[in-house]
Amino acid sequence: MASTAPTASLALPKTPAWVINGLIAGFVFLICWGISIAYWRSTRSAPGSGEFLACLFVIPLALSFVAWFGARLILPRIAASMPVTVAKPAATPPSPPAVMPLAIVASALRSPHGASAEELAAAIAGGKARADLDRELIDDEGFPVMAARSNDASDTALQEEIAEWLAQHGMAALHFSEAQWRALIMASAVTGDLTLSALGAFAGAQAGLPRLQLVPVLPLDWHADQRQAAGAWLMHVVERSGWSPESLALPAEPLANAGGPIPSAVFRRLAQETIDKAQPLVAMVVACASHISQATVDQWAAEGKLFTSSRPQGLIPGEGAVGLVLTDLEQARAKQLTDVVLLDPVEEAQHGVSADDIKRVDPNVLEELTKRAVKRRHIDFTEVVMIVADTGHRSSRVLELMGYASVTLPRLDEADNIICVGVACGSCDTVAFITALALARHYVLERFGPVLCVSNEDARLRQAALIQPDGAGVE
Repeated sequence: MASTAPTASLALPKTPAWVINGLIAGFVFLICWGISIAYWRSTRSAPGSGEFLACLFVIPLALSFVAWFGARLILPRIAASMPVTVAKPAATPPSPPAVMPLAIVASALRSPHGASAEELAAAIAGGKARADLDRELIDDEGFPVMAARSNDASDTALQEEIAEWLAQHGMAALHFSEAQWRALIMASAVTGDLTLSALGAFAGAQAGLPRLQLVPVLPLDWHADQRQAAGAWLMHVVERSGWSPESLALPAEPLANAGGPIPSAVFRRLAQETIDKAQPLVAMVVACASHISQATVDQWAAEGKLFTSSRPQGLIPGEGAVGLVLTDLEQARAKQLTDVVLLDPVEEAQHGVSADDIKRVDPNVLEELTKRAVKRRHIDFTEVVMIVADTGHRSSRVLELMGYASVTLPRLDEADNIICVGVACGSCDTVAFITALALARHYVLERFGPVLCVSNEDARLRQAALIQPDGAGVE
């Protein structure tokens, strides 16, 4: 029978002491001979027999003896007088805490290249999801700028309806810019779609509709009164679509204002509330943004941030709206909901230096975040079937993503298995990453395997999340 002893227990043979001593003596002789010969040649003198024997034999032997004597007697005494320190094993990094993932029940979106995740995925697969010249937006020289415009962002009738509703509720003097109206119109459509999906999933229960928490994630440059009005209108859309007003609520503190509209903070807070309050969760997260306006183009051009032929690292105006219906895992399984995927906590970190200022990209942050996300579920990178990122057109972001993928997931095909949402929707803040989550849900259901979502479009913030099928192995 073959031995089962582990190979790590085998010790390497120890070098004999006479070999080490011989090497040291040989080294001493070579040094002495070299110095002596060099001295005689430089002085052009012939050594006498006594000098010859002393330099080539007596002195080397004496030095060798001193070295041997010191190593044999002196060094052990010095070592014995020093305090003994026992090396402690390296601390094992703590494993990620067991956090219940959120269940994504449904998604909805409005983007420049699709009104659903399926449409957007098809446009990306066909190579059609890219920004184009916008005839309505011009630069300082009168030429059209590159932009990602959505056909679903302009609805005069809906805009008039919203304005009338705001006036009826004491907000007639509130002003929205052109871009803000476009974002709110797309958010209204997404909210309506999500409400219908939530009704299909949770209606018919004996206790009636569960409490639904509506979480608007709005751009940072919106004022407080604009946020409040937009949240109130989206609440009205949910009620009008059939959800009971008594079972509907906005968060006490808008999550979009807590340090910025960062998805990791939004989802972490929802998951934590479920644990703290020990009650079922049903939430609707809706994000929207638009930079399709001449005012934005003029501002970005003045700040040197607009994409042009001479400034290829500039921003491309974009827009979109996206939303997710979320619930806790226990409730999703109890109701036997279909087409459910699991969203683990979003890992996040900050680059020490802005990606816009460094010459060499550093993919190590993305690698560390995705390692933590994958380790949390005790799976291997070889099981990941795709990467969906909010990466746009800027070379620093693309090189960072591809550099990370080539090292961590080299088997993934760049054309078919790595999707960059930012190229399709342009610059539209948090919408791009949540759109990536919605697309990841689509690909998980299509390929039935884990998908990594990555965010690196921001100058410093990096985020990563694992989206996977619901299975009994997830605890």
